[in-house]
Amino acid sequence: MTKLRVSPSDYSFSQRLMAEAIGIFFLVFVGAGTAAMTLIISKGAALPNKNNIGIGALGGAGDWLTIGLAFAFAIMTMVYIFGHVSGCHINPCVTLALLVRREILLGDALGYWVAQFVGAIAGAFAIALVYGHQAWEVGGLGAAGPFPGVSLWQAGFAEGIGTFGLVLGVYGTAVNKKAPKGWAGLILSLNVAGLIIFLGNVSGAAINPARALGPIFGDWVLGSANDWAACGVYILAEVIGALLAAAVYPAVAMHVKRGVQDETPPSALEPASASSAGPAA
Repeated sequence: MTKLRVSPSDYSFSQRLMAEAIGIFFLVFVGAGTAAMTLIISKGAALPNKNNIGIGALGGAGDWLTIGLAFAFAIMTMVYIFGHVSGCHINPCVTLALLVRREILLGDALGYWVAQFVGAIAGAFAIALVYGHQAWEVGGLGAAGPFPGVSLWQAGFAEGIGTFGLVLGVYGTAVNKKAPKGWAGLILSLNVAGLIIFLGNVSGAAINPARALGPIFGDWVLGSANDWAACGVYILAEVIGALLAAAVYPAVAMHVKRGVQDETPPSALEPASASSAGPAA
């Protein structure tokens, strides 16, 4: 496994915040940017069937495969670049899930959240700079939202269960010491890709509060259509999903019988361990 447990003495706090901001910048720029690009290049194309409610000409098939893989490539690259610096959470829900299990200090978590949201907003504006006015007028900066015929509660449920699955992946591959070595970056990125491919045609599959807010904020600033109500529901659902995963995974997979615990990752308060563990989208 990539070195995902970072001693506070290894890197300064500012270095870790920069790693988080840059990591999620590229997650939004590449992932949400690909969603925007798909809408731009398919503008005016005839839809193949009436059930196509998704993005681009192929809807929930080829287009969502492309978008899911774009997110996966960005996440995997950032994990292997910055995993040893900050843990490469690049998702406020991952940081939250680690905070409630005392894998990261509260002060560090607050800094990570600020860096993640700033990086996501910067990534959204970078999409606009690359594609021009079409980025927000046609592509909506890749903002996630319920698709036609999908109620807000359905989309929120999709976001919650998607985030639940994402955080389970983080615990299983990047936090649990019994996880297979060397596979975290690949498995986590493919997990995110699969969730996006499946959930994209329902909610847009943000499964990340910063990724949900960044493009919406950019659309709002640039005068394009935006859905703040959906963004709020998404973030709430994602937080609930993350907290459930933080409770469920340790109960299922980080203890053994007869009251003997396995090697649960040490607390961030211990100087030889990480104050930041685990990458995700």
